Amino acid sequence: MKLKVLILIFVLGSSSCKDKMIAIPEDPQIPLTGILSTLKKDHPRLMLSLSQVEEIKLKRKSDATLDKYANAVISSANSMLNKAPLVRVLTGPRLLSVSRDLLNRVTHLALAYHLTADQKYLVSAVSQMKTVCSFTDWNPSHFLDVAEMTNGVAIGYDWLYNEMSKEDKEIIRSGLKIKGLDEYKKAYDAAWWSKGDNNWNQVCHGGLIVGSLAIAETDPSYATTFIPKALANLPFSNKFYAPDGAWYEGPGYWSYATEYLSYAMSAMQSALGNMGGLEKTEGLSNSGNVPMVCAGPTNLILNFADSGENSKATTSAAMLFLSNVYQQNQVSNYLHQYIKSSGALANPFHVIWYKAPSSDIVNPQLDHYLNGEINELVFLRSNWTDPNATWIGMKSGVNSSPHSHLDLGNFEVEAGGVRWAKDLGSDDYNLEGYWTMGVNGKRWSYYRLNSFSHNVPLLGNKNQYELAKARFIQKDLNVAIPSATLDLTEAYKEFSSKSTRKISLVDNRKNILIEDFHSLTKATEVAWGMLTGNSVELIKGGKAILRNATITSKWMELEIISPKGAEFSEESAIQKAPEKTNVGHSRLMVRLPNQSGNVNVMIKMTLKNN
Repeated sequence: MKLKVLILIFVLGSSSCKDKMIAIPEDPQIPLTGILSTLKKDHPRLMLSLSQVEEIKLKRKSDATLDKYANAVISSANSMLNKAPLVRVLTGPRLLSVSRDLLNRVTHLALAYHLTADQKYLVSAVSQMKTVCSFTDWNPSHFLDVAEMTNGVAIGYDWLYNEMSKEDKEIIRSGLKIKGLDEYKKAYDAAWWSKGDNNWNQVCHGGLIVGSLAIAETDPSYATTFIPKALANLPFSNKFYAPDGAWYEGPGYWSYATEYLSYAMSAMQSALGNMGGLEKTEGLSNSGNVPMVCAGPTNLILNFADSGENSKATTSAAMLFLSNVYQQNQVSNYLHQYIKSSGALANPFHVIWYKAPSSDIVNPQLDHYLNGEINELVFLRSNWTDPNATWIGMKSGVNSSPHSHLDLGNFEVEAGGVRWAKDLGSDDYNLEGYWTMGVNGKRWSYYRLNSFSHNVPLLGNKNQYELAKARFIQKDLNVAIPSATLDLTEAYKEFSSKSTRKISLVDNRKNILIEDFHSLTKATEVAWGMLTGNSVELIKGGKAILRNATITSKWMELEIISPKGAEFSEESAIQKAPEKTNVGHSRLMVRLPNQSGNVNVMIKMTLKNN
């Protein structure tokens, strides 16, 4: 009897399906609730849609800038077609370079496929994803590697979902779950970064949000469990954008943190119809201006907090994302101009977050103060559009903050198209003890990280106090003689009851005055130091000349205004491997032995030309 009933059910069911032509879905359709109740069911849905692809194709015909960006993506994708497959090889403790390469390859190839319909891009992108999904793991011991790989695989899976075979989708989705999202499940509750106060928070949560939304219709538990947690925990790091949008880990890490925050916000907006309130983060509406403000006239940045040596202003597409969210034409116009003048290649996110150039003029105020809980920054300049303008930037900060150097009061100077006073930037992250901070930390034994390589005062020929904080106590900006004064007392508390540094633009904003004051509590040496990559000529009577090897028609003259009778000297910046050796750099010094009481050191920097 049971057999007859089963046969009848099978026949009736088969007949019903045949008569009504019911399509059996390829992936199971699971009822979605909570945060996923507004999920866009079809793919692509992460930062990109098929209608957006068609819009990009149409706009390319009339928008030369967008067309150039799209062609750059296709050109880069072509160069990736014959690259060797990615291999799971660590650099130090990190797989990070492989994760980043995967994101770069897959996003270029996938977008190139959508723009051209050429199968070669599809085949290559799918192959790249299958390769990394065959790795034993994505190196969860250094969780940034998992986060970035999850982000790259998820975007590729989503953007190419409709074009992949069922088998390939299953391989990639399985890899995304097992090596990405399941590792989040294992680590999340105990992970320091889940409530961390640095870029790891944005990066790890960005990858988690993007990854969970990519497969939300088949595996909704990742998104429903972790997106609410991510939205609750991102403020632990996002708070540092307040109030002016700067990022305390330096301009280089601004790009990193803000790009991953942008991936998360953009993916939520396109997949769920909202950004989870992240757009209300205090200071984020100002943040798109920060890369522009932190760059000097030559486009070299104010280099601090482990930024790379000779780092130029960023062309990060996060600036376009923010300019769209907050309707800031000056930010997007600046980025378009800089991409054009620098010859930088656009990447896929410049295309999908594109904001067309407008007639708005990029002409910010000359002087800027960027406030932040950890770092404050001041920038003074003589002209916004002149590449030969005079410019000085100075930082405050907290010496014990992530990626910090012992560099409170560090300044950098440009004039006449030359960076005269320079910061060397980071060293090798894999150096022993590089991350051991605090009092007497191994980190401070490395030249590029301690006070002896930075443009800061030195008292008693010692590093600044490792836990010191500094704040600006005076700012007089966008006036005829702009200036700012920084309280450095904590940095030199062993020797001084009050230490300050004041920077000013003088002589109609053409020249620079740096004034240091120390009220010493015991007799000690007071030194003034400045690192440069230019040649140094010492002149008796308290003067020095800096000359650039390329721009020979201009030079920088430094004069000791106070104390009278002091002289400049030159000291080597060369170090031994495994530290970076700093070839071509030296230190211009003023050393004042056995000082007591109140000491004033005043240096004037004047640009000269033929």
